[in-house]
Amino acid sequence: MTAEFGLSWLSMQCDGMEQTLTVAELDCLVESSTKGALLMIAARSVTDVPAPGHTLLGPDVRGLLESPLDDAVLRTVWVGGAETAFDPDWDKESMRDWLAGIEAAWLEAERSADPHFVPPLPAQAPDPGLRAAVLEAIGRVAPRLTAATEDRVWPPKLTGLVPALTEVVEKVDADLGFRLFLRALKASALPIDPHDHQAFLAVGERFGYPDLVDEGYLHVVPAVP
Repeated sequence: MTAEFGLSWLSMQCDGMEQTLTVAELDCLVESSTKGALLMIAARSVTDVPAPGHTLLGPDVRGLLESPLDDAVLRTVWVGGAETAFDPDWDKESMRDWLAGIEAAWLEAERSADPHFVPPLPAQAPDPGLRAAVLEAIGRVAPRLTAATEDRVWPPKLTGLVPALTEVVEKVDADLGFRLFLRALKASALPIDPHDHQAFLAVGERFGYPDLVDEGYLHVVPAVP
């Protein structure tokens, strides 16, 4: 069972595809629309993510929608952790339109399960020390993550991922920024040495979810002697 929740859970579903999507979602993806499949997945989070994790998808999305980040930055941090089939650029749509649709589908599903459901508020400004810890974690692998995402042929290269993740941490939420950073590491299969792994675990401990770091999806390799 995954420890993911919120928007990083949604990203993981899109990255796994054959292993994570339902038959109906795959059919929608192939026969109808990418966005339609994405909204189905967002609604499924209400039943598939244990409480209170499923209630955090909306606040993650709302925080990004209310942020000053450019649409290109929002797309970059999304595509960095999701399968390229789920790229709004393919449909010539904005990432903000996709996020608004995700929020609406999630809220409708929550209220179908509980008519009295009240969405949690977006995350408040964190302890500055946590923000600094996440930025330091990103910095540990920034050059290698940049090379892995910008120098590849397939999936299509993704430019500006590290600066985009940094903007999420600095201008939106350090928690969400850290989870999206971990998703990018997992999606890119970037080799992580044990020292970096331990550093990421320490940050996860501070947020209260070390299991999200240590669930086995990170590509941890032995240290070079």
